[in-house]
Amino acid sequence: MQTKVYLFYAVADGAKREYRDEDGVDGYGRTNRIPNPRGMSLIQTFVNAVLQPANMYRIRAGSIRFLSEDIPQKGVPIIVQSIRIMA
Repeated sequence: MQTKVYLFYAVADGAKREYRDEDGVDGYGRTNRIPNPRGMSLIQTFVNAVLQPANMYRIRAGSIRFLSEDIPQKGVPIIVQSIRIMA
């Protein structure tokens, strides 16, 4: 099986609840984006290196929105790993 991995990496500003592709940190190449979740086999989100439960955020093509009362603190990394397994 072939796989394709997309990685979105951003740094929280302490104010936003939603992060978009353009908020990604430069230097991670073409894969630093959030693809459409409908085409993905697995999506994992990490805030400050802690895996987040799926009910704490919503992923759409090009964006992640945090649904909890708290938002990521300023300066912590936000990582969305999306994996597509192709048969």
